[in-house]
Amino acid sequence: MFVPPEKEPPPVVVTGFRLRPHGLFYCDADPDKEDLHLSGPFEVVAETRDATGGSWGVLLRWKDHDGREHEWAMPRALLAGDGTDYRRVLLDGGLSVAPGRRARELLTSYLAGVRVTARATCVDRTGWHGRVYVSPGRSFGDTEGERVLLQAAGTASDTKPRGTLDGWRKEVAALAVGNTRLAFALSAAFAGPLLYLLNAESGGVHFRGPSSIGKSCALHVAASAWGCPVHNWRATDNAAEALARGANDALLCLDELGQADGRAADAMGYMLSNGTGKARMNKDTSARPVTTWRVLFLSTGEIGLAEKAAEAGRKTKAGQEVRVLDIPADAGAGLGTFEALHGSVDGDAFARRVRLATETHRGHAADAFLEAITAADLDELAGAVRAGCERWKAAHLPAGADGQVQRAAGRFALIAAAGELAATMGVLPWPEGEAIKSAAVCFDAWIGARGGKGPAEVAHGKAQVRAFLEAHGLSRFEPAWERDGSGNHLDLRIANRVGFRRRDSDGNWEYFALPEGFKEMCQGFNSKTLAAAMIDAGMLLPAAGKSQKPVRVPGNGTMKLYHFPAAALSDGGDDA
Repeated sequence: MFVPPEKEPPPVVVTGFRLRPHGLFYCDADPDKEDLHLSGPFEVVAETRDATGGSWGVLLRWKDHDGREHEWAMPRALLAGDGTDYRRVLLDGGLSVAPGRRARELLTSYLAGVRVTARATCVDRTGWHGRVYVSPGRSFGDTEGERVLLQAAGTASDTKPRGTLDGWRKEVAALAVGNTRLAFALSAAFAGPLLYLLNAESGGVHFRGPSSIGKSCALHVAASAWGCPVHNWRATDNAAEALARGANDALLCLDELGQADGRAADAMGYMLSNGTGKARMNKDTSARPVTTWRVLFLSTGEIGLAEKAAEAGRKTKAGQEVRVLDIPADAGAGLGTFEALHGSVDGDAFARRVRLATETHRGHAADAFLEAITAADLDELAGAVRAGCERWKAAHLPAGADGQVQRAAGRFALIAAAGELAATMGVLPWPEGEAIKSAAVCFDAWIGARGGKGPAEVAHGKAQVRAFLEAHGLSRFEPAWERDGSGNHLDLRIANRVGFRRRDSDGNWEYFALPEGFKEMCQGFNSKTLAAAMIDAGMLLPAAGKSQKPVRVPGNGTMKLYHFPAAALSDGGDDA
């Protein structure tokens, strides 16, 4: 950690300017002219620059009118214009700035010319920089004697600590015990800083379910660990990139997916989990640096990302659905998102109790976690977390799971390991195994919601075929075996016929699809792969090892058809 010297060297005097107890003044060479007041008192602590010798700035320190101390690493590039941007930050932080054009220009001249011998290294985003973790308010780890700090063009952060860490442990974190969704969300809050250490990819967790069951409560519990705000899904590309960059190696919370446009939500979900923003061009046609990040984000909505994208006619890819894990928010205990109320009379009272606690105590847990991990040997810590992830997967990954499920299991395992690590370090007041159990329950719920442990494409394809039979079973399948009152076969003209139907021994409809009709039912998927999966699931009855079987159809002779039993309309027991 950086230990500042007992006394910073005084700033180099810029001719004509004086820093006095009451502020900065400009002293005209003409002794008959009064000194011009430019601003309230502040201190130039150090000059800042990045590791390559660029992005120079100055670290300013001042106190507001209530005596609270503020620090800001101001990029000197803000002085190139009229100075509105830097003055806005100073005024917002409680430092008085004199009005008038001449006073403003002189203040800008002073900040551009002042020099100090002290130096600090600046970075342009939060998160890991080598073995140092930089947050908006401080740095963690060995900075080798020189401060490393975030240099921002605007206010550094909207994370605002409140209350105490002990209060947060007792009134927020303790209430997650026995509540798998809350515990999983809170464990995820500590997973962000581990992405870099394990070289893990960005991604998200989406809690899906009806309104008023406590989904947002899980977000606020997780956000309280960092003191960060809960944002809305309605954001432009630029805003989304700024949010992701601001949450690099930390946590990003997005609420109410349903309020976003389907096309924008799909693009935003892909961008966040991909870890890179759009390529853009400067006015001189040169390419701007592409914004990058590592982030684990939490999200809520009444529908999933795939359904939201479908509203705009888009279809999410299986890889995207693995990167954004869609978990049912309802825990199945009759209490919505919750399972244990910890003395509250009902779920609503418990949700209000948790939300009040997250507003009272917030912003301390992440700092305690970062202090603990940066004090440890990072290589040994990464090895221990990686071993914990492997143990979790060995215990909870089902045999024969598809590669997509294995990839998703890695994120569940990381979140479980993060929660257990935070508990071991004393940040979370949880019994051993709480984070492991909550991750396992949520993992099982995710597998059930996606349609099994097989490839997502197969689960989606089977659902599409099932939906086709439900929608068109009576309109596009000819009842070739039905007879009229005289015992004659019905002669019905079926527009756009895709096959035939008849009643089984229980009086339920079973369906026989023509080869081209089957391809239509499987549109967008590999029909052969899907046929094999449906045979395994009992949705399709084969003959002699082939997906088609010879069937004698009245008035048509013997035809090779795909045979769907009545049970094909049920998804019970279906495990891809």
